[in-house]
Amino acid sequence: MAFTRSYPTVSIFPRDSFLLTGSDTSSLGRSDVMGSLYTIKLPVFEGPFDLLLHLIKINEMDIHDIPIAEITRQYLDYLQVMKELDLEVAGEFLVMAATLIHLKAKTLLPASSTEQDEEMSEEVGEIISARELMQKLIEYRKYKEAAAALREREQVASQIVYRTIPVAIQPEHTEELSLDVTLLYQALARVLRYLDASKNFPNLTEQFTVEQKLQYVEELLASENKVDLMGIFLRCLNKIEIITTFLAVLELVRLKKARIIQNSAFDAITLVAQREGISNE
Repeated sequence: MAFTRSYPTVSIFPRDSFLLTGSDTSSLGRSDVMGSLYTIKLPVFEGPFDLLLHLIKINEMDIHDIPIAEITRQYLDYLQVMKELDLEVAGEFLVMAATLIHLKAKTLLPASSTEQDEEMSEEVGEIISARELMQKLIEYRKYKEAAAALREREQVASQIVYRTIPVAIQPEHTEELSLDVTLLYQALARVLRYLDASKNFPNLTEQFTVEQKLQYVEELLASENKVDLMGIFLRCLNKIEIITTFLAVLELVRLKKARIIQNSAFDAITLVAQREGISNE
């Protein structure tokens, strides 16, 4: 009749070195608790899987007495009870089962007792290495989950369009001013040609200032909003007054209080009050 050894459910590894019975497991991870609670029941052994491996390593149990098929069947039943295949628990079993199969396979090969002793002593540390590998697999799973979460965030972020700061476009007034001045010179040239052809042009000595004509043109635009530029020049009494009026109109255009328009070639040139400046209110 075979004698069955029964051992408490205690892990031999430092990170699990606690007695579960009567211990507070609220702070433990789900896989830690399951890995420690999983025990196997054999004719010659009953206890946690990692302890069985350790006893085999130190030659306290005979590898030939361990039915690997029975251990596998018990573990599959255990997974069926769990109703889900947890990576940490399943991976830990696979590592330990592979180690157990490796040990049993070695016993089938001829080897000297010295070699077996050396290999057994080396294998003692392999379980710990296997557990470290398992930890790396668990960490790898965490990184995979984190990477998936980051990809999801990236996909969401790619669908978000941020409003950029509008760049204020500075209007180009140079061309407009240049056009106004060109039309203004054309109107002045017409008036001067007209006055040169007139024999009845009075020769007065009255003095005019740009400020006076500036106020005069502003009053015209305030009352009429737009006036014919030729009409303004033809009201002048001599060339001095025409040139003074021309300078006043040029100043209004520069200050953006008025602008000069001509709908098409050879049409009348009109001086129009700007909204920001002069109005007919």
